[in-house]
Amino acid sequence: MTTLQMSQAVQERLKKHMGDSDQLILDFDDGVGAYSKVGVCSLDVSFRFLVVNPQNVDAIYDKSITSPLGPVLIKGYADNYLNEAPELNMNKFGLITLKTAAGIIDTNVEILDHPEIVETAK
Repeated sequence: MTTLQMSQAVQERLKKHMGDSDQLILDFDDGVGAYSKVGVCSLDVSFRFLVVNPQNVDAIYDKSITSPLGPVLIKGYADNYLNEAPELNMNKFGLITLKTAAGIIDTNVEILDHPEIVETAK
């Protein structure tokens, strides 16, 4: 099973956005699923964190990876980007960066945590 490593700074930032029963999703923003209006229209790969009520999880998030904050759901096919030692770190500008053994995947992983924001992302 893939383990998503997180720096302490990333863990602390995510904890500020999460309630005790919230589900963390690392969303590959490709236009597929209830929380994605449109995929990124460039050659860039975009990921973002969604903090949702477990009862509202879209079935497209069909795979779970481990993390220091518990299970993180992903779209199964996004595992192609995350299967080589994925790691989240905070850069000097306070942005969350996702990288793997292959290199940097995303330099600005957003966090969407307010129900109205996640709802409008549908």
